[in-house]
Amino acid sequence: MRLINGDSLIELKKIESNLVDLVVTSPPYNKNYWIRNRSDFGKRIIKYDEYHDSLEPQEYIKQQKEILDELVRIIKPTGSIYYNHIDILHKHNTIHPSYVYDYNVKQVIVWDRGNTPKLDKSYFLPTTEWLFWIKKDWNSIPYFNKSLATHKKSIWRINKEKNNPHPAPFPEELVENIVKSSCPENGLILDCYNGSGTTAVVAQRNNMDYIGIDISEQYIQMTKDRI
Repeated sequence: MRLINGDSLIELKKIESNLVDLVVTSPPYNKNYWIRNRSDFGKRIIKYDEYHDSLEPQEYIKQQKEILDELVRIIKPTGSIYYNHIDILHKHNTIHPSYVYDYNVKQVIVWDRGNTPKLDKSYFLPTTEWLFWIKKDWNSIPYFNKSLATHKKSIWRINKEKNNPHPAPFPEELVENIVKSSCPENGLILDCYNGSGTTAVVAQRNNMDYIGIDISEQYIQMTKDRI
């Protein structure tokens, strides 16, 4: 297991091509940019340790496409990327992460979290997030064993993680479903937004090798403490 404290894009460029079996990751959503002028900004802001999550939209898209370019490069032809993102609801518009469709999206999984802190009266309650399952190229066939999955349909009803100090943690149940179904035995898993280390914990539990990258030294230490 390798835990790397550094910039995700810089560190990904150091990894050789066609090496990784599975990527499970969730970038910051750039939400703080869209809510920066709201009167209740202080209540809605997501506070990360080393990242402000408030890029200009085109800069954010450029950043994320550079990350995805590297992830596609480093996965094996049988590899998969599960890229978690959300729709931003802003001034009666939906801002969807449509840049993902510049890649080979095998399937879109709906993660139903069951509840939401967003109680805006002008929308239906947004309780879902996306898991974009991205493969290496048009002709590649990712490793997949649905029989090992607990959630076998394209909507996964999994409650959000509780009792985790990170502002946006994955539930272990969600990562477990991906790892069991989409990573071969003794495979190599990577999370380039390691956060509190949920992917690392699940990888270790399933006897998988792991590479975790995070710009925050605090979050890397949090991961070491968990494992």
